[in-house]
Amino acid sequence: MTVGRQRHESSGVRQRTRRAILDAAIALWSRDFSASLGDIAERAAVSRSTLHRYFPERQALVDAALAEAVAAIEREGEKALVGCRTAVDELSALMRAGIDNGDAILFLFSDPNRFAGNPYWDESEDEDVLGVITRAQAEGGIAADVTPGWILGVFYSLIYTAAEAIASDQLPRHRAVDVAVRTFLHGVGSGDSGAH
Repeated sequence: MTVGRQRHESSGVRQRTRRAILDAAIALWSRDFSASLGDIAERAAVSRSTLHRYFPERQALVDAALAEAVAAIEREGEKALVGCRTAVDELSALMRAGIDNGDAILFLFSDPNRFAGNPYWDESEDEDVLGVITRAQAEGGIAADVTPGWILGVFYSLIYTAAEAIASDQLPRHRAVDVAVRTFLHGVGSGDSGAH
């Protein structure tokens, strides 16, 4: 075996180990932010000493998990948009992708003050999703008499509610996704609800 190949394989093992630790941290901290590094090491199937080699202290792991959760949601959102024809299709796809990343959603948003002051945390509104909402309104797929900011709040609230329902075993994932999308589209859709 060549030295280059050994380094490549070693790098792959390091990446998988780091990924396992981050996934375990996000999964556990999405439900209980007081979970210990020992709990995370156990879930990741690594020793405490291995975890500490990658993340010497809790805050280093919190920062890395925060950055990874945000990146995962962005990555999955970009993938979800492939093949969408309308802005409403894009909103539905983004909602589905967000719910599929439920652990990351709950980790990021279950406590509004958890990441206050953290340099990896951006509290600004999501301009990209607001743009999709505005396009959906212009296309006639979303009610034009509701402000985009309100619709954005409803959008994220439904993703969070669905993620919580899945985490607490109230609904299976596919059902939670379907109910959230249906609630969103019928709640802020442009069709006449018949209520006067």
